[in-house]
Amino acid sequence: MRWIASVVLMLLWLPALVAAEGVVRTPLPGPDRFELQTALPIPLRQLLPILETPCHVRQWMPGIETLTILDRPSATQTLVYMARKAPWPLSGRDAVTLFERHPGDPLVLTMSGQPDAWPDQPGHVRVPYTEGSWTLTAQGNTTHVIYRQQVDPGGGIPQWLADRLAPGQMEAALTALESYVRDPHRKDCAAADDAVGAGSTGRH
Repeated sequence: MRWIASVVLMLLWLPALVAAEGVVRTPLPGPDRFELQTALPIPLRQLLPILETPCHVRQWMPGIETLTILDRPSATQTLVYMARKAPWPLSGRDAVTLFERHPGDPLVLTMSGQPDAWPDQPGHVRVPYTEGSWTLTAQGNTTHVIYRQQVDPGGGIPQWLADRLAPGQMEAALTALESYVRDPHRKDCAAADDAVGAGSTGRH
């Protein structure tokens, strides 16, 4: 089972500074939860590989430094490491996330941070907490998407600031995904690009 895409939507510090319209915020202890709904002009069966295959994600998500599958604990679970650079004066962020696919109608992809499942990497601050989900409903040639996230970026960034930026981050990521989905020149990815450890910085 291949699953990678939500890590870059949940864990990355995207440089979006304006609030996104349509994002619903639910105040909670710790990180607030945010929800954004959209419809993508692509059938669900075609959208899943774009969300699950690392080489696809590298093409549509800007700013990725490292993106690799670490392990597949089960047929429905994938452990992922992702890192990206951040604009000065922020430190780069990285995260380790366990993704799980829950088949059904709708199909749900859940994500749960596992910060201790992979050694710290030089030059990056490990994201200490992330939770979220994608809920995907097939609607003929389109897919209805509900994306939810909670993120504590760590590294001394105040939670109030992270929560303020979250709506813009979500909207920026989904805009990039929609542009990629609509790209008529989009190319398929080889199976080798999804190998466990592909593009990894290696254990230490």
